[in-house]
Amino acid sequence: MRNSLAPFVLALTALVVSACTTQLSPLTAAAGPLSYPSPAQPPVERVAIFVTITNHGTDDLQINPADFIARDADHHIFPSDPTATTGDASLVRMVAGPRLEVMPLPVVTLRQTDVLSGFIVFDVPQGVRPVELVWRQSDTDQVLQLAPAT
Repeated sequence: MRNSLAPFVLALTALVVSACTTQLSPLTAAAGPLSYPSPAQPPVERVAIFVTITNHGTDDLQINPADFIARDADHHIFPSDPTATTGDASLVRMVAGPRLEVMPLPVVTLRQTDVLSGFIVFDVPQGVRPVELVWRQSDTDQVLQLAPAT
């Protein structure tokens, strides 16, 4: 009887260990914010946040700039502005200089091991500096502290 339970216990242990392993966040890097001259009128200014996303899983990963928010130190949130993300691309590139991420983050599907870098634009009150980038997904939020934009 004891020997017949061994395969079951082994399978259950493997299942528990695999369920408890931490999954890598697809949001692998975020830097910014970078202010740039834009058509936004005071008291609002536009900032670009640079992001890199990696699909570590086997399932497709849907990317949409509208799913991102910026958060300041007081936890105020600022939704992304997808229209400005594409419309202000040349202004952001002019200020950012030669960087890999100086393309607007597109709406795209990432396959296994795909990596995507780009920027997202946010409208924030003048003088406010976001400190976190939050990727709102249906089941959880991915949050990254912003590194300074260089």
